[in-house]
Amino acid sequence: MIFYTAVGNRVEEDSGRFVVRVGEQEKVLSEMETMIWAALTRSVCEEANVHSQMYRLLCIALGKEKAMEWADEEDFRFCLNRLVRRGLVARCEGETKEEALFFLFQRAVLKPICYSFSDRMRNFTDSLAMGKGIKFALRAFQKPTFSYEEHKVFTQIVKNGTISDHLCSLQKETQKVPVAEKQKEEILEQVSQEYLRILVSLYKKKQLVISCIREEGGLEAKERMAAVV
Repeated sequence: MIFYTAVGNRVEEDSGRFVVRVGEQEKVLSEMETMIWAALTRSVCEEANVHSQMYRLLCIALGKEKAMEWADEEDFRFCLNRLVRRGLVARCEGETKEEALFFLFQRAVLKPICYSFSDRMRNFTDSLAMGKGIKFALRAFQKPTFSYEEHKVFTQIVKNGTISDHLCSLQKETQKVPVAEKQKEEILEQVSQEYLRILVSLYKKKQLVISCIREEGGLEAKERMAAVV
């Protein structure tokens, strides 16, 4: 299955342009690109559902009548592919969302999200506008609950968000274990998978954002983990 998720952070500008920072670059989005990127922000969406997710956002922003005018399938597909080429949306594959993120995160640079009061208020009002109810909307003001392992990994990401660096560190630590080589490989698979599971959990809790996707790396790790995910 193919999934999509947004990459980068929005940059506040007085010019009225919609600008997203991906890594060290700032990129300006068109109106349609903005809607697609916003629909995929901090979420992982199956390919077949991306258009409908964007359409729901358009209905909130413009109303149903104008949303139908905007939601042209051909324009949508062109802009989605352009966002992928520009590194503003990541395309990933897997049997599940979690598996797709496992493979994607191995090439990712992640950053912790720091919510301001205005961010939380916007999330609150957006949830109400989408009809999710007051109880769900109030979650915007709740502090996340971390397990010990999640807090440990989150702290690591604050210091260094390049996931391949952390996976390499796990590999080095595994090499020090006094067991047979085959057992070392099995241990590495287990600890790498668990580390990526924690990252996925933090991402689902909306505590991490993908800063950018690195072109190199990840292939060997993907092949190594394919047997266990």
